[in-house]
Amino acid sequence: MQSSTGIFISQKKYVGEILDKFQMKDCNLINTPSEFGMKLNKDNGGKKVDDTLYKKIVGSLMYLTTTRPDIIHVVSVISRYMECPIEIHLLAAKRIFQYLQGTKEFRLFYKNGEKSDLFGFTDSDYAGDLDDRKNTSGYIFMMGTGVVSWSSKKNLLSHYHPLKLNLLLQQLVLVKLFG
Repeated sequence: MQSSTGIFISQKKYVGEILDKFQMKDCNLINTPSEFGMKLNKDNGGKKVDDTLYKKIVGSLMYLTTTRPDIIHVVSVISRYMECPIEIHLLAAKRIFQYLQGTKEFRLFYKNGEKSDLFGFTDSDYAGDLDDRKNTSGYIFMMGTGVVSWSSKKNLLSHYHPLKLNLLLQQLVLVKLFG
């Protein structure tokens, strides 16, 4: 939507549709998309859940990440368990719905006439995946106050020192930025 102050990009309607589709329309609201310090793993001892339902949930949330950088990390994490989801994974996905219920109004905003300096941030954990000890890295670019690019994914390079991984991540981000 365009206004005199800038451009808004929102998926409020889509959030409502997926909350309704997955019967989370009346869920309790929470302030964060994941619990602090959440560490999921394959944990083969957990009770299995319907993998088709889980894949539909994750797919719906992945689509939403195109305009919601606030959920990209947690959606990236839960997407790792689509092969054999268990209750704890489904609960983590439902928590994202609870967060979305309270943040339907969140949207991207690109303000007219604002100084448009480009800047970015990167971050990664160290061996954060409990199943294979690989790192998860992410970045976000902003132009002015508007977010223009973001990503969060598990790294394939687990044998590097964390500082070296951070340098590699920053180099990859610069390549993405400047071609």
